[in-house]
Amino acid sequence: MTPTALFINKHPYAHFNRGGTYILPTDEVDIHLVTRNQFHGGVSGLADHPLAHVSLCDAEEEDRWRAICEWTLRNHRIDRVIAVHERAVLLAAELRTKFSLPGMDHATAARFRDKVVMKEAVRACGAAKVPGFSALDSAADLKNVDWSTGRKVIKSRLGLAAKDLYMVDTLEEARTLVAGLDLSGSHYEIEDFVTGQIYHCDSVVKDGEILFTSVGKYLADPAGYSPGGIFGTVLVREGELQQRINELNTAVLGGLGLQDGTTHLELFHTPADELVFCEVAGRPPGGIIPPVIQWQYGFNIVETQIRLDAGLDISLGPAPASETGGTCGFIAFYPGGSDELGIDPAEFADLGIVEHIGHRGAGNGRGGVRHSTDFLDAYVVKAPDDAELLRRIARVEETYRR
Repeated sequence: MTPTALFINKHPYAHFNRGGTYILPTDEVDIHLVTRNQFHGGVSGLADHPLAHVSLCDAEEEDRWRAICEWTLRNHRIDRVIAVHERAVLLAAELRTKFSLPGMDHATAARFRDKVVMKEAVRACGAAKVPGFSALDSAADLKNVDWSTGRKVIKSRLGLAAKDLYMVDTLEEARTLVAGLDLSGSHYEIEDFVTGQIYHCDSVVKDGEILFTSVGKYLADPAGYSPGGIFGTVLVREGELQQRINELNTAVLGGLGLQDGTTHLELFHTPADELVFCEVAGRPPGGIIPPVIQWQYGFNIVETQIRLDAGLDISLGPAPASETGGTCGFIAFYPGGSDELGIDPAEFADLGIVEHIGHRGAGNGRGGVRHSTDFLDAYVVKAPDDAELLRRIARVEETYRR
């Protein structure tokens, strides 16, 4: 009997088309899709790769998503629940727990989603140094952090893509800010600002064992997105710092209790050579990191999450990382500025560009950028070594803006 799965999807359906091939395992699993409505691009590309069971929801109607998913689980034989978007992770885990289905349960998902629960768990198990932090449920909670240490960050506990994030330098500034925020419902936290280079570590875990990790260094602060700005990543494939980041990642994932799935951990490397935990998500990395991993290591980490959720076998590429040679990264450009920006495909080979990912719908339509992965154009770049990769990325930026 063909296994069945409920797929709670908040990406455009075309997100799962890589080079003309859809990564959904429809020949192995009967998928019941619950996705964003057509206005938000939820079924773009569905005609090219149709599914028999599709339900549409408004992107913001969480109760409606839950109701449709529960109806599907009660009225169809569903073996698994799939979720790769961060906004679907908690709902999927809630449903697995409620309907006794395998996969990440709600308690585990909360440790990978709620930034206060997450940091409490990381600090309790001693897996990594954690900035001073506190839940922010009322203005009185502002006194729970040490203001003598300087700048603080106020952010959404369940936020993603660096949205709903604010910097404050004094207690009075923080009081003025939170007076305009809705602090009900445990939506916010406050934590110490950490100065340092931001890195990420992306993993694949099966049966509690980390099968794959990839370390990358951001070219810009994810919270610093702005019209006309840039973002990017370069892989960090070796060295003492890479080893230390992998060790921290192993300790955090073990402490949070992940058994099966993919993860995206972010951390700071301070001027004092300390590694400080930022946050970790129990889903694949976003933006252009999956294509970078695929070009470097030979497998699609989003597809891997889908297959793990569906209870299917996974393959982590045709060769170990040590055999692939060279290194990889990406540079991405936010909307804003001249409409004439871009790179002629005829120049790709000379610049080391192996893939261009464009999004004509980027931006908020009023000259602004919606979130940290709201890219207008992104370019995956390969090079024989780290120094040449940085030179090629710099040339890509110069060529794009000329």
